[in-house]
Amino acid sequence: MSEFLPAAASVSEAWLLSLERTAETDGGRAVHVVSTVTEPGTEIASIRRVLDNALDAAGAQSVDTVAETIFPASLYPDPERDWSPELPTAECALLDAAAETLYEAYTGMLPLLRTVNANKSGTYFSRMISWPGKEAGGINQLAARIERLRGEQLAGRRTHNALDMDVAADALTDEEDLRGLQVYAAADRRIRSFPCLTHVDLTLYQGRLHATAVYRHQYLFHKAYGNLLGLSWLMQFLCQQTGHELGELVVHATLADTQGRARALKLARDARAASDLDEPVTVGVHR
Repeated sequence: MSEFLPAAASVSEAWLLSLERTAETDGGRAVHVVSTVTEPGTEIASIRRVLDNALDAAGAQSVDTVAETIFPASLYPDPERDWSPELPTAECALLDAAAETLYEAYTGMLPLLRTVNANKSGTYFSRMISWPGKEAGGINQLAARIERLRGEQLAGRRTHNALDMDVAADALTDEEDLRGLQVYAAADRRIRSFPCLTHVDLTLYQGRLHATAVYRHQYLFHKAYGNLLGLSWLMQFLCQQTGHELGELVVHATLADTQGRARALKLARDARAASDLDEPVTVGVHR
């Protein structure tokens, strides 16, 4: 039944633990698998390499491709500084410009992205920056989150638990009420199609920004590692833009799926054997 996995420092170890535990079940599936990454964005190169090779051999999307559906790091011109209340105006402007460049670049690509059938309802990131995500000009919920988190800094508040990214707001018509990140509609009756990510929660505690993401179906071979990495990049971006310290990432897979138990068992063995030979943990992109 429920699987509360040991906390792992890296995305790589958290993914591998979830794959190993789920592959141990008879059907290669498990309910309520909860993974924790204590240092979001960090990776173990050897584990990542084993998975990348397996994905390439299967003709599947790469880890980076999946990660960029949640946070397109390749479009973000990292200003290499963190926001703070004391940061000079010119320095703040550099951070704001970097974020705006990201938003504009992605919405500019959105018409092309939506020609892919899987993206016809928008993408995760388009829903974050232009709700409801099908075209430019929607509500930029990520920018609103940054403004709110900066406000917490300015007010000297280091703990706050009302920063949820809501899952649905179909009944709301007032734009001011659309405070959260809606990733699927309450009327959505699809069982296994987009979106698998149903909720993201942000919690500020003692100056650290933590995140919890809920997936209704977590595909451990094709998607899970990239999902963990993309969520880590999103957290790093929010922390850089708001000056809060990076906290833990928790991912709750209400159904974790190995997508083939025999392949998963071999992949887990290969990744574990490789990790035993590779001690260094490489740090993620933004921090």
